Amino acid sequence: MSSAVRFALTLLAAVVVLVGGLYVVGVVNPVPAPPVGGDVLGPDNGEPVDDYLARAEQSLSGPDTVRWALISLTQVQSLGRGWELTTTQPSMLLSQNIFNVPIERVQTPTVRPATGNTEESFHWSQQIAAQQVISRSDGTERAQRVGEVAAARLRAGCDCLIGLVVRDRLSVLRQVAAEPGVRAVEALPDDAEAGLFTVVPLQPSMVTIVEPLPDDGPVPAV
Repeated sequence: MSSAVRFALTLLAAVVVLVGGLYVVGVVNPVPAPPVGGDVLGPDNGEPVDDYLARAEQSLSGPDTVRWALISLTQVQSLGRGWELTTTQPSMLLSQNIFNVPIERVQTPTVRPATGNTEESFHWSQQIAAQQVISRSDGTERAQRVGEVAAARLRAGCDCLIGLVVRDRLSVLRQVAAEPGVRAVEALPDDAEAGLFTVVPLQPSMVTIVEPLPDDGPVPAV
């Protein structure tokens, strides 16, 4: 046997041992599989608003199981009104309040602070929203000024609630969808898990197409 052949056989044996060793390590210490998600609550970019509203209504049909859902309001409302809307359903789990400060032709950050089923936590969420707005306004000088104005108005208790993320039975969600001031309720499938879905709020000012709102207006004083 030539030295070249012996070298080739030795190299092949080493590769087999290495691959076998890596396989054993992989079996003993498997890489955790990433969580399976992909569910989205809310409209798609560029989707006609009427199509989304019809899609949201369709999501409320099916077995009366517990679902995660997005409640979209017809216009910005006070936290007090939001609390009244949800407390009519004692079985409802409150998860997030969605805030956006309306300023004509000025894009303001939309934030979704967590909330709970106590009136104190529900109302405190607006102060948390003000802090979230500031933390997201560290870009241009205009963005910083917009953030300051929006945060100040949130701290002052503005009517800036545009939606809520909740969990309840489908029959309850259908009742909420019929309440005055509710524009749409969209429910996820009953196997959707907390933390594994995306929320895209529907802005009350979006009436035809879901697209970025104008941002060419002057930023008002606080």
